[in-house]
Amino acid sequence: MLLKMKTFIYLIFLTIFYFNLFAHHPGHKVEAETPYPTIKLKLIKDNMDGYNLLIDLNNFTLAPEQVGKKNKPNTGHLHLYVNDIKIARIYSNWFHIPERYFNLKENLIKVTLNANMHGEFTIDGNPIQANIIELKN
Repeated sequence: MLLKMKTFIYLIFLTIFYFNLFAHHPGHKVEAETPYPTIKLKLIKDNMDGYNLLIDLNNFTLAPEQVGKKNKPNTGHLHLYVNDIKIARIYSNWFHIPERYFNLKENLIKVTLNANMHGEFTIDGNPIQANIIELKN
């Protein structure tokens, strides 16, 4: 009886693990079209909490209403990572990042350009992204 219960629990664990493998968006790459998109970041300390991120985009259209729909050239949304942890999708040129995400001496902020179906836009297979480091005193 104990062996059957352990086997049952193990199977439930495997099933949950299997489905969670596909819960996140796949890492597909989508080749950008010319003129190629560019991205620049500026991090501005917020007077109340954390930082405000200004995202300067060229040749890329933010289209939150298209998320999950068919990919379109150089159109989509952004993904924000802090210290290699995905924090959010971004749908505009400004985003507030709370202080709680800045818990290291050096904090890496990365923003990627993503297609409607969440694949990363690339140029010659290299992701289009921008990084900035915030140094804690």
